[in-house]
Amino acid sequence: MNKKFFFQVFILILLISWYGFFLFHKIDLTTADLGRHIKNGELILNGDFGILKNNFYSYTEPNFPVINHHWGGGVIFYFIWKVFGFIGLSLFYFILSLFIFYLFFYIAKKESNFNIAFILSLLLIPLIAQRTEIRPEIFSYLFIALFFWILWKWKRNEINYKWLFILPFLEILWVNTHIYFIFGPALVGLFFVDRIIKKRKFLNKLFLILISTSLVTLINPFFIKGVLAPFDIFKNYGYRIVENQSVWFLQKLGIINNPNLILYEISLGILILSFVLILILKRKRFSFIYSILAIVWCVLGWLAIRNFTMFGLFALPIIAYNIKNILSKKNKFKSLNAKMFFIFISLALFLITFVNYSQKLPLNKWVFGFGLTQGNDQSVQFFEDNNIKGPIFNNYDIGGYLIYHFYPQEKVFTDNRPEAYSVSFFEDIYIPAQQDNFVWQEQMEKYNFNAIFFSHRDYTPWGQNFLIERVKDSKWAVVFMDNYSIIFLKRNILNKSIIEKYEIIWR
Repeated sequence: MNKKFFFQVFILILLISWYGFFLFHKIDLTTADLGRHIKNGELILNGDFGILKNNFYSYTEPNFPVINHHWGGGVIFYFIWKVFGFIGLSLFYFILSLFIFYLFFYIAKKESNFNIAFILSLLLIPLIAQRTEIRPEIFSYLFIALFFWILWKWKRNEINYKWLFILPFLEILWVNTHIYFIFGPALVGLFFVDRIIKKRKFLNKLFLILISTSLVTLINPFFIKGVLAPFDIFKNYGYRIVENQSVWFLQKLGIINNPNLILYEISLGILILSFVLILILKRKRFSFIYSILAIVWCVLGWLAIRNFTMFGLFALPIIAYNIKNILSKKNKFKSLNAKMFFIFISLALFLITFVNYSQKLPLNKWVFGFGLTQGNDQSVQFFEDNNIKGPIFNNYDIGGYLIYHFYPQEKVFTDNRPEAYSVSFFEDIYIPAQQDNFVWQEQMEKYNFNAIFFSHRDYTPWGQNFLIERVKDSKWAVVFMDNYSIIFLKRNILNKSIIEKYEIIWR
């Protein structure tokens, strides 16, 4: 082993550490889905399967049909949480994310060279780190990486075809952990079509893998409905959430401070330019597989920013491959000039990223590290210590937090699953109740709310309007507020002693 190898290992460690720094976030359960996923896993392991097929946690629409397509992810999260706690969950997500990144970096390096892969990684890491919250989609990132790595290695004759028989077994896990499982058979199908185009013959072995990988998607609690879930989920989506919005929509909205919107467009431009140049200069090196993957993830990234991570991961090896084949050996820099160029570009990208993403990085003690953020459970502790009863009116963001802490003693008004509630619930009840006092009074009469448990960082116009109106409402008293949430109690005999002791008077 020479000095160059050890130098590259050292630089790779720095690169992975830089990516890891983006992920070094403590968990904020008050706005995350994680609490609900942990509760899912607990109930399933205890034999309570009601959560699989209906809106189990809500008292507003408890029988509304829903396919809990990520139930397996909840089981895994619950098991890790039960054994290792929230710190263990953070570490699990952190290590898995680094492993996934390394697989794509490895392919990018093999398709080009270390320097190209490193510089492209510095550019794309903020996009790859778009999703720092612990969610079941981490399993889709893992399985996509494993599928792609195995198929890529097989295509290059670096592994035996028998490795392909692992894919159907991975698909069984995938279909029960996250809704992106459809990309498993899609990847196998892509490599199958590519082999037919290049070899001009039907490959029985790969076709068998394609069929078996497709058929095993039926091995889920919902059978054919589970397989069709990715195509049906947005048919009943009555609440607009940021992660599902397009780049164009968010830029037009103008209130989302996310530098990744611009970085996505820059990366998209580089990706498109690389294909244009390879078609002009090295047409024989044009990759059918990479072109299809680029189209798919460019479109999905443009349509929903939640797909930035997968766009960034695939853009890494694709752009690396194109650049390597575009560059002519005759135009190589001299060794010293190449090193200086590498150092200059690397430092420039690092500094530009650090400056533009300083607000997104965990640079203060409150969010830096693993486990829960400090004081994350104080509001729940207050609620329980004072034996406060429901029904609770809560906002969308904090629903998973309440499910984690209060179920089965209390159910929620709503939670962060748009597909688990009817469109009319959000459009005619949830949002109007926060905008219109007449609708609020109607819901009060229907459900007789005793407490309001709200994330005051809800920046929707209706959420902010609701908080202002309730503060002015003499029928309600604020008894608790911290960095995450606010609790109102209705002025009645049940709450009288608590209000007298804890009421916060606004001046």
